[in-house]
Amino acid sequence: MSWPAFWSQTPTQSWKTALLWPVGKLVCWVAARRLKRFKKNGPAKKTAAQVIVVGNIVVGGSGKTPFIQWLGRRLSEHGLKYGVVSRGYGGQSKVWPQWVTEHSEPTMVGDEPVLLAQSLQCPVAVSPNRPEAIALLESKYDLDVIISDDGLQHYKMARDIEIVMMDSERLLGNGYCLPAGPLRESRKRLGMVDFLVWNGGDASELASDSSTIMKLVPQHFRSVANPKMILPISSFKHEKTQAMAGIGNPQRFFNTLSELGIDADTTSFADHKAFESSDFEAFESTKPLLMTEKDAVKCRAFAQPNWWYLEVQPLCPATFAHQLFHKLGHYDFTI
Repeated sequence: MSWPAFWSQTPTQSWKTALLWPVGKLVCWVAARRLKRFKKNGPAKKTAAQVIVVGNIVVGGSGKTPFIQWLGRRLSEHGLKYGVVSRGYGGQSKVWPQWVTEHSEPTMVGDEPVLLAQSLQCPVAVSPNRPEAIALLESKYDLDVIISDDGLQHYKMARDIEIVMMDSERLLGNGYCLPAGPLRESRKRLGMVDFLVWNGGDASELASDSSTIMKLVPQHFRSVANPKMILPISSFKHEKTQAMAGIGNPQRFFNTLSELGIDADTTSFADHKAFESSDFEAFESTKPLLMTEKDAVKCRAFAQPNWWYLEVQPLCPATFAHQLFHKLGHYDFTI
């Protein structure tokens, strides 16, 4: 979700922050109590597969989906069988758990699970109760690893490794818990997870023994209507374009286009918005419309020929992959 301005402001800078600060303190206290109960008497591990949670302590996008794409590809490269579970945020299905395939309808099971099924070609199951999704995966597949898309605070789910994603631009905002700030729980939680992955940023400032930097490297543009059609990055450098984004931090995408030398009129939508063709009536039909891959998943059914999405390649250092595979118990991993 996009953050309101006061989530980056202290109580002395914003009356809204000051007004909501006591509620935020209560939210942090409740979150700490839940975590303490989980650490003391959490659910028993019911799966032979190792469960990796990729989550965050703030609301809104922080790069979980591209990181899971990177992780899934590394697991496949080393012969490990894996699947993905997710809450299916935004999905309107009345029946859970649900299988997700590349042909699933995002409005029923959520946009991110469909994107992961399309890009990774791996088993994907969704349910607001993630252990149900895990059970569905294991009813059909013998897996080495199960990746949970989000779910750091879903304490019904046992886990082996916790990875927190951090947006290097927005960081922790004002550092307060909801609704005074963007935190789901106290920043102290960061010291309890196995790895911290920064989405972008300066490696010299952010990387450490237990953290790393993920870079998103633009590859090319693909047609939203026909993803087999590809255009090089330079295609829109000298053309007036339009750009839209319905992701957690739309400005990150718009900044990327600007860095690529693309001049675009930009429009932001709510994160996870279920797009309809009527949402695009204000855009000029004669100008190319650029978007993210996550948005393209929800627009394919009514996409116009001049709509394109930017495909990026997530990259993490080989040294981090070595640490992660070592944590999984695969000591024979080679860089």
